[in-house]
Amino acid sequence: MAGAAWERLRAIMGEPAYTPAQVPWELAPAELGLQLPSDYRAFIDLYGAVNLNGEWGIPSPAQATDPGLPGGFALWRTETDGEFREQVQCEDEFWGQEYTPIFPDPGGLLPWGSNSNHAYCCWLTTGPNPEQWPVAIFDCGGLDGKLDLHEGGFAQFVAAVLTGGYAHEDELRVIPDPEDWGPAPQRPLWTPAYDWDRTRWGEKWGVASWFVESWNDPAGALSMPWVRR
Repeated sequence: MAGAAWERLRAIMGEPAYTPAQVPWELAPAELGLQLPSDYRAFIDLYGAVNLNGEWGIPSPAQATDPGLPGGFALWRTETDGEFREQVQCEDEFWGQEYTPIFPDPGGLLPWGSNSNHAYCCWLTTGPNPEQWPVAIFDCGGLDGKLDLHEGGFAQFVAAVLTGGYAHEDELRVIPDPEDWGPAPQRPLWTPAYDWDRTRWGEKWGVASWFVESWNDPAGALSMPWVRR
């Protein structure tokens, strides 16, 4: 059901040399009120949470580590909800725009990824079928507060960004202009983060956070756990 776009993204990223704990997706309708798109579920099942270019994170639902916090899909949602809502409200006010709906408002934005510059990748939850939700990019540089919509869905959009097919690729992947910042440190295409059980796969390759400058073993992280198909 995930389709050809997912298979293309999988070929671009390669096969991981680890097996993340699987997410119990059957719990999503009760905990979120909806199921998530199949290409996103297939991505998380294969890779778990990841960071792309050390700057752009795609989180995964995960069990809670603190007894006082919700776990699973509720945690996945609440970890970004407060910050995301504040960001949207501030941007709407700054650009003089009408209220931007946020899930669970009808047709609201449901974030699935963000970068170090607080640009958010979301689904626009229009209609009951998650396979038809477009991707909406919020607060990415050069958009002047407007949503950037992509009808192809999660996998098609991520593949487009990773292969240079997105107009704001430099902003989303946070690729600095060498004329302004000098040569950037070499980074792998992606690094693993954690899974449903909160196993931190990236730490096995010296990747302790998003930013390459703080990695324990930046050189070792460049030989990442994948094989090209």
